[in-house]
Order: sequence, then C-alpha cells, then structure tokens
Amino acid sequence: MGISEHTPNHTALSQVTVVTAPGEIINNATVVLKDGKILSVSPSHSVPEGAFEIALPGHYVYAGFIDPFTQYGLSQPQWQEYNEFPLYQVAPKGAEHPNPAVKSHWQWASQFQPDPDQAKQWQQNGFTHVHSAWQDGIFRGQGFVASLAPGDSSERTLNASTGHWLSFDKGSSELEYPSSLMGSMALIRQTLDDALWYRQQQGKAGLAPQASLSALAGFNKTPLWFAGGYPDDVLRIHTLLTEFDAQPVVLGSGLEFERLSALSKYRARLILPLKFAAKPKLDNALDGADVRLMALRHWERSPGNAAAVAQAGLPFALTQHGIEADQFWPRLRQAMSHGLSNEDALAALTTTPAQWLGLAGQLGKVAPGYQADLVISQGDLFAEGRLHGLVLNGHYQPLEPNADLAGSYQLDLEQHQLILSVTRDQQWQGTLEQGEAAIELHRIRVDGNTLHFQAELSELGLPGIAQFTLQRQQQRLWGSVHLPSGEQLTLQARATATLPPEAEAPAGPEPEYVSQLTWPNGAFGVPSAQGPDRWHIKGATVWTSTEAGVLEQQDLLVSAGKIEAMGENLITPKGYRVVDGRGRHLTAGIVDEHAHIALQGGINEASDNNTAEVRIGDVLDPSDIHIYRALAGGVTTAQILHGSANPIGGQSAIIKLRWGEQAPDLVFEQAPPAIKLALGENVKQANWGDSYTSRYPQTRMGVEAMLRDAFTAARDYQRQQQAYQGLRRTQQSQQLAPRPNHRLQPLVEILERQRHIHVHSYVQSEVLALIHLAKELDFPVQTFTHILEGYKVAQEMAEFGTSASTFADWWAYKFEVYDAIPQNACLLTEAGVLTSINSDSNDLIRKLNQEAAKSMMYCGMSPEQAWNMVTINPARQLKVDPWVGSIEVGKHADLVLWSAPPLSVYARVEQTWVDGQSRFSRSQDRELRQQQAKERWQLVQKVLRDDGPDHWGEVLTPPPSPTWHCETLGQHGHHHHGHHH
Repeated sequence: MGISEHTPNHTALSQVTVVTAPGEIINNATVVLKDGKILSVSPSHSVPEGAFEIALPGHYVYAGFIDPFTQYGLSQPQWQEYNEFPLYQVAPKGAEHPNPAVKSHWQWASQFQPDPDQAKQWQQNGFTHVHSAWQDGIFRGQGFVASLAPGDSSERTLNASTGHWLSFDKGSSELEYPSSLMGSMALIRQTLDDALWYRQQQGKAGLAPQASLSALAGFNKTPLWFAGGYPDDVLRIHTLLTEFDAQPVVLGSGLEFERLSALSKYRARLILPLKFAAKPKLDNALDGADVRLMALRHWERSPGNAAAVAQAGLPFALTQHGIEADQFWPRLRQAMSHGLSNEDALAALTTTPAQWLGLAGQLGKVAPGYQADLVISQGDLFAEGRLHGLVLNGHYQPLEPNADLAGSYQLDLEQHQLILSVTRDQQWQGTLEQGEAAIELHRIRVDGNTLHFQAELSELGLPGIAQFTLQRQQQRLWGSVHLPSGEQLTLQARATATLPPEAEAPAGPEPEYVSQLTWPNGAFGVPSAQGPDRWHIKGATVWTSTEAGVLEQQDLLVSAGKIEAMGENLITPKGYRVVDGRGRHLTAGIVDEHAHIALQGGINEASDNNTAEVRIGDVLDPSDIHIYRALAGGVTTAQILHGSANPIGGQSAIIKLRWGEQAPDLVFEQAPPAIKLALGENVKQANWGDSYTSRYPQTRMGVEAMLRDAFTAARDYQRQQQAYQGLRRTQQSQQLAPRPNHRLQPLVEILERQRHIHVHSYVQSEVLALIHLAKELDFPVQTFTHILEGYKVAQEMAEFGTSASTFADWWAYKFEVYDAIPQNACLLTEAGVLTSINSDSNDLIRKLNQEAAKSMMYCGMSPEQAWNMVTINPARQLKVDPWVGSIEVGKHADLVLWSAPPLSVYARVEQTWVDGQSRFSRSQDRELRQQQAKERWQLVQKVLRDDGPDHWGEVLTPPPSPTWHCETLGQHGHHHHGHHH
C-alpha cells in the first residue's frame, strides 16, 4: 500500500462531516489546509481561491490519532557487553550511572530516523503521530513525539523531550543488581533520591558531573512514562512515585477493570493496549474443571476493560502496542461493543494523548492553527465506517486498497444523461457515452474507493478538459467535476448493475456478562469492600493468651474493629450480629513470625551481600490465594520476610490478612519496621553452583566480617548526617550534603533502635558470633528465626535479651540442621527465651495450631504455653502485642472461632475475623464453592458456544502465586538451591 503525495499545499476538503473534537460535530463542512496547518473549519461549501478541492461527500474527518507508546524510528543501540558471569559491578562510562539499567541520560530524539515502511503499521490504522523511546532498562531515557509524515527527523520531531520512561525490567543490563521486582523498585527510589540530592547540590564545590542524574533534574515536572509487567505494577509505580510528588502515565495490562477503586485514588492516567484474554482451551471434558476461574473471567470481561476505565472517570489513551497492527480496529470495535463510547474512544486517540505529551495546542483537534494531520473515513469510523485516508502535514494520502470500481454507471451532467463505463485489464480504461457518441477517458486513477479521470467534453458543448473525482458509497459514486470554465459541479452516478459488496465491520458480542467481578478476581474473591461489623459472640470457651488463661462460657462484644467487652451473659446491643459460640473455642488470631506468602517478583534480592534498601512492602500480592488459606487456618497476622540469600536482606512487611483488599491495605499500620538478616549456608552461596563463587563472603567467618563492616559504614554515614545537620545554614549552602544511601539508612535505624532485626540462623557458633558482634557494635537482635540449635545457646540468648522463632520438628533436611531436636522450643522456653513457632511455608501456615501442639507431645508443654507460641509470643517479637496476640478489651478484634480446642488435630476454623470483619467463614466458603462451580460451568458453556478463532487474544491472567522458600532465586519462584528454608 503506497503512500505518495498527490495534492498541492493548499487544499480544501469539502462536503465532509468534521468531528472537531470528541462529541463536537460539524456537518457538510469544509476544512481548508495550508502549509501543514488547518486554516479554517466552516459549516459551508466555501473553498478559497487557489485551494485544490477534494470533495468527500459521505466522509468523516477526525484529528490524526496519536499512539503514546512505541519504539518507532529507533534501532537497538549497541550496549556494552561483558563476558564475566555473574557480574556484580561495572565501571561506568564517563559520567553515566554505575548501573547499566539506568539510561536516563539518553535523549532518543537524537537517535530518531523516520522509517516510511515501519510507519505504515500505524498509518493503516489512522495514526499520524507516535510517542517513541527504546524500551530497555529501568530508566529508559527521554521520549519524543514524531510525525509519521514523510520527511527528515528534524522536520518530523514535534517534541524532543516528553519526559522519562521507566520500567521494573532491567532489560539488557548484565549486572546482577537488581534481580527482583523489589530490587528494581529500590533502584528507582534510590536514583530519584539521588537526582533530588544532585539538584540541591548545584553550585557547591566538589560536585562531580553525573549525566544520568543531571538528566533527571526535573523528573517530577513532566510525566513519567511507565511500562510494568505484573497487573499490580500499575498500582506499585503510583505508590512509589507518590513519595516524590511525581505523576506517571502507565501502560496498562488489560486488567485495569479489576483495580478501578485503587486506581481512582491515584487519579491514574493509563495507556490501554487492546489486549484481550485468549479463549481458554477446552479440548476435552476435563479441561473445564481444570481451567482457572480467573482465566475464564478474564476471557469474558477483558474486552470491556476500556469501557470500565472510562466509566470510572479515569483518563486513558489507546495504543496498538502489544497486538498485531491489523488487529487494532477489530479489537477497538469489540471494545466498543462492550460499552466503550465513540467519544471516549476518539478522546483516547486524540485529545488525551495530545494533552499528556504537551501538544494540546497542536494535535488532537480539527481546529484552525492545529497541525494538518487528519484521518478521513467513509462513514463514521467509530460505527461501521472504514478508514479511507490520511492527511499528513497537509498532504492528502489515500490509504484504502483500490476498490473494484469496474462497471457501468448512469451519470447526469447538467442536461446530459451519460453512461460511465470503467473497465480494467492490465490498466484502467473507460468512456462517457451518450447515444452513439463515446468520449474516451484519460489519466484514470483509482485510490482506495476513489476514481479520478479526465475527459474532453467538447462533444457535449463544454469545450476543454474536465477533471472528475468520484467515490464509491454502496451502489453509487459521489463526487464532483471541475469544468473547463472553472465551475465545479456535484455529481452522483448510479450503478446499472450490482457492484461487489463493501466490507463491513464485524459486529462484536453484546456485553452480557456471566462472570462475577470480585477482588481478587478469582476463586473466593470478595465482591466489594466491606467495613468492620458489630458482633456478639455468645457462650464460647475463650483462650485469652493472657495470665487469665482459658475462660469458659464467655461472651465477646466487637465493634469498630476492636474488642469492646468480655464477660458472661452480656446483653446483645441493638444492631449487633449474634454468633453462637457454645461448644466452640474462641482465640486470638494466630501470628506468624516468618512467612513467605503474598508477594510478587522474587523473595530474594540476591545480587549483593547487603540489600537493606529493598522492601517486601513494595511487592505485596493481595491476590495470593494463600492469604485466604491461611485465614482458613486461623492466621490473621504475618511477617513477610525477605529470603536468606545474603547476610543483610531486605526490609520485611508485617501484614494483616485482609483478604479482599489491595496491597497497601494489608499493611499492619502500627507495626514498627523490621529487617531480615541471615547466617549460614545460603548467604555464603554454599549450594549455588560453581558459577557463584565470587560474591563476598564465601565463608562463615566472612559473614561476621562483612556484617561488622556494614554496620561500621552505617555508623560513619550516621555521623556524616549528624555533622551536616549541625552546620549553620550558610555553611550547608557551601558544603556538599551527604548523599542519601538507602542501603545504609536501615542499618542506621537498627543502631538507633528504630528497626528490629530477625535473623535466619541455625548453627550455635554463628548465633554466638552475632551476639558478640551486636554487643560490640551496640545494636539489639530482636529474634533469631529457625534457630534449630537454639537449645545449645539458650542461656546466652536469654542473657542477651533476644527471642527465638523455630520449627516444631524439622530436622536433618540439610547439613546445618543435623543437630536439630523437637524439644528445642521447650528448652528455649524453659531458659527464659521468648519463643514462637513459625511456618516459613505457604502450606504449613494453615496448620500452625497443630505445629504448636507438638511441643505438648514432645516435651510436656502446657496447652496455654503452646498456644501462646503462635499468638502472644510472636506478637511480642513483632512488637505488635499492644494490638494483637491476645483477647483483651481494647485490642484489635482479630479472632478465630474453632470447632474444638484449637490444639486438637480435630479442630477446624469456623470463622476468622480481622479488625472485626469476617474474612473467612466456613459456611460462606461452602456457599462460595457452590456459586463459583455454577459460574464456572456457565462460563465454560459460553466458551464452547463462542465461534471466535481459538488463537485470537493474549495471555493476560498471571500465573498462580509460586511457592517461595528462603533460598528461592529469581522473580518467578522456579529457582532455588538445596532444601527449603
């Protein structure tokens, strides 16, 4: 399909319907173009002298479309390559960033080369401009806006610097760091903080030039363009950039309809690809039972994503990124059949991206002074019309493939009734006939559905050459003729025989949804967010986890998310829901000191011996089904810990298991910050393979030395900060401030008793070594977790004032646990060490009541002591015991109702409350299973009835949450060394 220039630089498009902006229409209008600009738009047939008129009756004119997410006009750069593996450090080139994934200094406009062939994939869909940058790295450089009109790069660049592009994917960088999603987020946070610091230090002596930071000087003054990977990344980047008062424009996943409430809080700006979930494969009768309910829901509802975003009032643009170019209009029409309005679709292609790109006064509307870049369609393009052509920089370019216009037509020209005959063999031929006279046609050309020709009309009494332009509309030709006298006449010609039918846009399915919309949008999801309720639990046996012990026949009142009252035979206040607790046991919710659920993108940032800057809280996954399963086991609070791949890991997240909420709402607001440290085999890469032998430390004594060095560096950093803060303002204005260091700052917080340490540990010698180091450097150790040789050093631990969180009876699964014994918890408790039992497993977390009971069997621990090891004891270790861990008036109503004594193997959870809201109910669970089974088979039937192509669509549904272990490497839970933990 060739694009070539046909018209002079002064053109009038007449007899057109002009959509000047979304929802604004002028009928039978004339659009005058001159020198690449729109000169006028008028509701009349007023063609200025000297303008070349193109009559387009029955055609619509729109502003040219803008694709805000492309790589147009760029080729893959040649990055520096390294042969060493693994690669932990590189020497930066010049003043560039030391991490190759940070390419913020790149100005992609300087690399732009127009590519006419590449441009066609956008032009064929009506795009006249694109926003472009090379998609590689975490900081990807600054994008630019280019016209798709022919010309050189300088002529076709409208905005050479649109703002920085970001991602969580490090791309081609061979450096190990970052190796996780939380590492990518930490790198962004550190780099933006560095950029702010660099900007503030301008003019001070000693400031070294840093191109990557200089380029980010005004990062929060322009949009930041972001492309994520996981569906929740759209929320993660908003949460992260809120810290810097920066507003992103985010490439969506196609599943934004599931997250509209959270997105609305951020007033998110979205770029929506027309990616729809592929039809699930149901090749045999058993597939319907195996396919995930989430995948079925996504298949049905994803075509309605754009409509749902529009209905939520969120601004969005559309892109053809992520799909084949020839699928753009079929997908868009399907989105419209699912409720997307014409106006919203047009705005998403014109005014919205133009505004975001700083070009609202040049692009996006058909108005005087705007760029003469237009879309022309035969009929309403957003109904059943079809794309006819473009105007690029003021030049008319037909786009349609040549229609079959051969045939015979009756044409009236003034008083003459003529027969127009057009044929094609190897080239077009034709005549105008009246009676016996036949006038030969010359310079016949067909562009799309438009027929152009010239004819000498002297035989009709009209001496001279007339110029005809006729366009097909169904069984007629409409257009005009310029007579030799200069007069222009409107013409229509009727086919004397039926012409081949025109292509029609396929009609999409009506949006009659079978599926439910819940959060998470899969099995056991919650239809809508609910607040805390008021409850009266009557006649239960209450395990208080206090000195009061176990109390019989107790009533509990719950309101506003807290325990309001406890006693015998309490009166039910008005509006309270009654729960019969007779014959049942009520406990505080279980607290898990060490869990690895509810996170995405990697449990370890394993690329360095110290990654204290990474945050588990950045990567929480509220859709992890293990949250629901843990609630079914009575767990209400858990500490989600970084793995054990390095001596100083990442910052942990203490969460409430608020199933049905978004990630920020999982966070236990009152919990103090904590961090994971680790000792033993994993941190020295003992089982990582022969390639991983270069990262320091490689020995157990090296671990101690590395920790000493890290805390010494943190102390120095603390002193530098204090010294600078002690300077007078005039002195600060002349001296460089200490550069922010997110890796050392958490260690400073440890030294200042503001952050608590939880240490992965096994062997007694390492435990003692860390205790000695902590005494030397004067920092506390809150909890040794695992601690399977704790019984050997219980006295020393008690004297130091630390605590222990262990397994009930795990031993011999790797060398450093050969000396583990099942009496460990009892011996630690007897020595005065605060002891808890943890899961460290997405499966064991459902059975912590039984894990606690094992100490009763192995070493005669009392039931109350055993139960405290999964309630008040871990709550004290996490420093959340003022709020949870026991049943006391005023505490959070995190409660579990059991069918039998909670330490019994026969005990089942009947109901679990978090903050007074029922998050699990066995009776509701049964109802959900029945409802969702019915929904599943309705959706399966809908899939089986669907006659669409099986290969059509993309994989949108993320895989199920993986099983994370302490030593799991990578972002998808597939790579780990040795045994679990």
